[in-house]
Amino acid sequence: MNVLLIDDHFCAREGVACLLTQIFPELQVFEAESVDEGLAIARETPLNLVMLDVQLPGKDGLAGLAEFKAAFPDLCVVMFSGLVDRDLVFETFRLGAMGFIVKTMSRQAFVEALRDVLSGKVYLPASAVGAQAPREHGLPGAMTSDGMRPVSDPASLGLTPREFEVLAWLVQGKCNKEIARKLGIEEQTVKNHLRPIFKKFGVARRAELLLKVFEKGIVFGAPDIGN
Repeated sequence: MNVLLIDDHFCAREGVACLLTQIFPELQVFEAESVDEGLAIARETPLNLVMLDVQLPGKDGLAGLAEFKAAFPDLCVVMFSGLVDRDLVFETFRLGAMGFIVKTMSRQAFVEALRDVLSGKVYLPASAVGAQAPREHGLPGAMTSDGMRPVSDPASLGLTPREFEVLAWLVQGKCNKEIARKLGIEEQTVKNHLRPIFKKFGVARRAELLLKVFEKGIVFGAPDIGN
Protein backbone atom coordinates (compact mmCIF):
# COMPACT_ATOMS: atom_id res chain seq x y z
CA MET A 1 0.00 0.00 0.00
CA ASN A 2 1.20 3.50 -0.84
CA VAL A 3 0.80 6.38 1.60
CA LEU A 4 1.57 10.01 0.86
CA LEU A 5 2.49 12.23 3.80
CA ILE A 6 2.26 16.00 3.22
CA ASP A 7 3.81 18.19 5.92
CA ASP A 8 6.06 21.21 5.52
CA HIS A 9 8.10 20.40 8.65
CA PHE A 10 10.88 17.98 7.75
CA CYS A 11 11.40 16.57 11.25
CA ALA A 12 7.69 15.96 11.80
CA ARG A 13 7.34 14.39 8.37
CA GLU A 14 10.34 12.11 8.83
CA GLY A 15 9.17 11.10 12.31
CA VAL A 16 5.70 10.12 11.15
CA ALA A 17 7.08 8.32 8.09
CA CYS A 18 9.42 6.31 10.31
CA LEU A 19 6.59 5.45 12.71
CA LEU A 20 4.33 4.39 9.85
CA THR A 21 6.89 1.95 8.43
CA GLN A 22 7.59 0.56 11.91
CA ILE A 23 3.92 -0.10 12.62
CA PHE A 24 2.91 -1.09 9.09
CA PRO A 25 5.96 -2.65 7.35
CA GLU A 26 3.90 -3.30 4.22
CA LEU A 27 3.44 0.45 3.59
CA GLN A 28 5.52 2.46 1.17
CA VAL A 29 5.60 6.08 2.34
CA PHE A 30 6.02 9.01 -0.05
CA GLU A 31 6.71 12.51 1.28
CA ALA A 32 5.86 16.02 0.11
CA GLU A 33 6.15 19.42 1.75
CA SER A 34 3.34 21.17 -0.13
CA VAL A 35 -0.06 20.44 -1.64
CA ASP A 36 1.20 21.01 -5.20
CA GLU A 37 4.14 18.65 -4.68
CA GLY A 38 1.78 16.07 -3.23
CA LEU A 39 -0.63 16.36 -6.16
CA ALA A 40 2.27 15.85 -8.57
CA ILE A 41 3.20 12.63 -6.77
CA ALA A 42 -0.42 11.48 -6.75
CA ARG A 43 -0.66 11.93 -10.52
CA GLU A 44 2.33 9.60 -11.04
CA THR A 45 1.87 7.08 -8.22
CA PRO A 46 -1.21 5.04 -7.30
CA LEU A 47 -1.99 5.95 -3.69
CA ASN A 48 -4.11 4.27 -1.03
CA LEU A 49 -3.97 7.06 1.54
CA VAL A 50 -2.95 10.71 1.82
CA MET A 51 -2.13 12.20 5.21
CA LEU A 52 -2.45 15.96 4.80
CA ASP A 53 -1.30 18.51 7.36
CA VAL A 54 -3.90 21.21 8.01
CA GLN A 55 -1.44 24.07 8.51
CA LEU A 56 0.67 24.51 5.40
CA PRO A 57 2.24 27.68 4.02
CA GLY A 58 0.60 29.05 0.90
CA LYS A 59 -2.11 26.56 0.01
CA ASP A 60 -3.41 25.19 3.31
CA GLY A 61 -4.74 21.73 4.10
CA LEU A 62 -8.40 22.58 3.51
CA ALA A 63 -7.69 23.92 0.04
CA GLY A 64 -5.48 20.91 -0.57
CA LEU A 65 -8.19 18.52 0.56
CA ALA A 66 -10.66 20.09 -1.87
CA GLU A 67 -8.15 19.75 -4.72
CA PHE A 68 -7.31 16.14 -3.91
CA LYS A 69 -10.97 15.14 -3.76
CA ALA A 70 -11.69 16.95 -7.02
CA ALA A 71 -8.81 15.23 -8.79
CA PHE A 72 -9.11 11.84 -7.07
CA PRO A 73 -12.67 11.43 -5.71
CA ASP A 74 -12.10 7.89 -4.43
CA LEU A 75 -8.77 8.57 -2.74
CA CYS A 76 -8.77 8.32 1.05
CA VAL A 77 -7.51 11.60 2.56
CA VAL A 78 -6.89 11.99 6.27
CA MET A 79 -6.15 15.35 7.86
CA PHE A 80 -3.22 15.55 10.25
CA SER A 81 -2.95 18.40 12.74
CA GLY A 82 -1.77 19.53 16.14
CA LEU A 83 -4.94 21.59 16.52
CA VAL A 84 -8.40 20.23 17.32
CA ASP A 85 -11.32 22.55 16.67
CA ARG A 86 -14.91 21.35 16.27
CA ASP A 87 -15.67 23.53 13.27
CA LEU A 88 -12.37 22.68 11.58
CA VAL A 89 -12.80 18.93 12.08
CA PHE A 90 -16.34 18.85 10.71
CA GLU A 91 -15.43 21.13 7.80
CA THR A 92 -12.80 18.60 6.74
CA PHE A 93 -15.41 15.83 6.86
CA ARG A 94 -17.79 17.98 4.81
CA LEU A 95 -15.04 18.32 2.19
CA GLY A 96 -14.59 14.56 2.05
CA ALA A 97 -11.90 13.65 4.56
CA MET A 98 -12.01 10.11 5.90
CA GLY A 99 -10.38 11.02 9.19
CA PHE A 100 -8.78 13.68 11.36
CA ILE A 101 -5.67 12.51 13.22
CA VAL A 102 -4.30 14.63 16.05
CA LYS A 103 -0.51 14.88 16.31
CA THR A 104 -0.63 14.77 20.10
CA MET A 105 -2.49 11.46 20.29
CA SER A 106 -0.90 8.41 21.92
CA ARG A 107 0.89 5.76 19.87
CA GLN A 108 -1.92 3.27 20.58
CA ALA A 109 -4.61 5.71 19.44
CA PHE A 110 -2.56 6.58 16.34
CA VAL A 111 -2.28 2.91 15.40
CA GLU A 112 -6.02 2.36 15.89
CA ALA A 113 -6.85 5.45 13.82
CA LEU A 114 -4.59 4.35 10.95
CA ARG A 115 -6.00 0.83 11.01
CA ASP A 116 -9.50 2.29 10.76
CA VAL A 117 -8.80 4.48 7.75
CA LEU A 118 -6.64 1.88 5.99
CA SER A 119 -9.56 -0.56 6.27
CA GLY A 120 -11.96 1.97 4.78
CA LYS A 121 -13.52 3.27 8.00
CA VAL A 122 -13.95 6.88 9.06
CA TYR A 123 -11.92 8.11 12.03
CA LEU A 124 -13.17 11.03 14.10
CA PRO A 125 -11.12 12.27 17.09
CA ALA A 126 -13.07 12.02 20.32
CA SER A 127 -11.51 15.30 21.45
CA ALA A 128 -13.51 17.08 18.74
CA VAL A 129 -16.70 15.96 20.45
CA GLY A 130 -15.73 16.17 24.12
CA ALA A 131 -16.46 19.27 26.16
CA GLN A 132 -14.19 22.28 25.87
CA ALA A 133 -15.81 24.25 28.68
CA PRO A 134 -14.77 23.92 32.35
CA ARG A 135 -16.78 21.65 34.62
CA GLU A 136 -18.95 22.85 37.51
CA HIS A 137 -20.41 19.67 38.97
CA GLY A 138 -19.25 16.21 37.99
CA LEU A 139 -19.86 15.05 34.44
CA PRO A 140 -21.54 17.95 32.64
CA GLY A 141 -19.65 20.84 31.10
CA ALA A 142 -20.72 24.41 31.80
CA MET A 143 -23.37 25.81 29.44
CA THR A 144 -21.65 26.79 26.22
CA SER A 145 -22.35 29.81 24.03
CA ASP A 146 -22.57 27.77 20.82
CA GLY A 147 -25.74 25.87 21.65
CA MET A 148 -24.09 22.72 22.98
CA ARG A 149 -26.10 20.91 25.62
CA PRO A 150 -24.33 19.79 28.82
CA VAL A 151 -25.75 16.48 30.06
CA SER A 152 -25.65 14.96 33.52
CA ASP A 153 -28.76 12.76 33.58
CA PRO A 154 -28.29 9.29 32.00
CA ALA A 155 -32.06 8.91 31.58
CA SER A 156 -32.18 11.97 29.31
CA LEU A 157 -30.16 9.94 26.79
CA GLY A 158 -31.97 6.69 27.46
CA LEU A 159 -28.87 5.24 29.10
CA THR A 160 -28.23 3.41 32.34
CA PRO A 161 -25.83 5.11 34.80
CA ARG A 162 -23.04 2.69 33.84
CA GLU A 163 -23.63 3.17 30.10
CA PHE A 164 -23.51 6.92 30.73
CA GLU A 165 -20.12 6.58 32.45
CA VAL A 166 -18.77 4.45 29.59
CA LEU A 167 -19.99 6.96 27.01
CA ALA A 168 -18.51 9.89 28.92
CA TRP A 169 -15.08 8.22 28.98
CA LEU A 170 -15.39 7.20 25.32
CA VAL A 171 -16.04 10.82 24.36
CA GLN A 172 -12.84 11.72 26.21
CA GLY A 173 -10.97 9.48 23.77
CA LYS A 174 -10.37 6.49 26.04
CA CYS A 175 -10.03 3.02 24.54
CA ASN A 176 -11.87 0.02 26.02
CA LYS A 177 -8.90 -1.02 28.14
CA GLU A 178 -8.53 2.49 29.60
CA ILE A 179 -12.28 2.74 30.30
CA ALA A 180 -12.19 -0.62 32.06
CA ARG A 181 -9.31 0.53 34.24
CA LYS A 182 -11.03 3.82 35.09
CA LEU A 183 -14.25 2.08 36.11
CA GLY A 184 -12.68 -0.96 37.75
CA ILE A 185 -14.40 -3.43 35.44
CA GLU A 186 -13.32 -5.99 32.82
CA GLU A 187 -12.62 -4.91 29.25
CA GLN A 188 -15.27 -7.35 28.02
CA THR A 189 -17.78 -5.66 30.32
CA VAL A 190 -17.02 -2.35 28.60
CA LYS A 191 -17.73 -4.00 25.24
CA ASN A 192 -20.98 -5.37 26.65
CA HIS A 193 -22.03 -1.84 27.64
CA LEU A 194 -21.06 -0.38 24.26
CA ARG A 195 -23.42 -2.64 22.32
CA PRO A 196 -26.63 -1.18 23.81
CA ILE A 197 -25.16 2.33 23.59
CA PHE A 198 -24.58 1.88 19.85
CA LYS A 199 -28.10 0.50 19.48
CA LYS A 200 -29.72 3.37 21.41
CA PHE A 201 -27.91 5.95 19.26
CA GLY A 202 -28.61 3.99 16.06
CA VAL A 203 -24.95 3.57 15.09
CA ALA A 204 -22.56 0.69 14.48
CA ARG A 205 -19.12 2.15 15.24
CA ARG A 206 -17.33 4.58 17.56
CA ALA A 207 -16.80 7.27 14.92
CA GLU A 208 -20.50 7.22 14.08
CA LEU A 209 -21.36 7.45 17.77
CA LEU A 210 -19.10 10.47 18.25
CA LEU A 211 -20.65 12.17 15.22
CA LYS A 212 -24.12 11.47 16.61
CA VAL A 213 -23.15 12.93 19.99
CA PHE A 214 -21.95 16.08 18.25
CA GLU A 215 -25.06 16.34 16.09
CA LYS A 216 -27.24 16.16 19.20
CA GLY A 217 -25.20 18.96 20.79
CA ILE A 218 -24.21 16.84 23.79
CA VAL A 219 -21.10 17.75 25.78
CA PHE A 220 -19.39 15.95 28.64
CA GLY A 221 -16.63 17.02 30.97
CA ALA A 222 -14.02 14.51 32.12
CA PRO A 223 -15.93 12.01 34.27
CA ASP A 224 -15.20 12.15 37.99
CA ILE A 225 -16.33 8.57 38.56
CA GLY A 226 -13.37 6.21 38.61
CA ASN A 227 -10.97 9.15 38.30
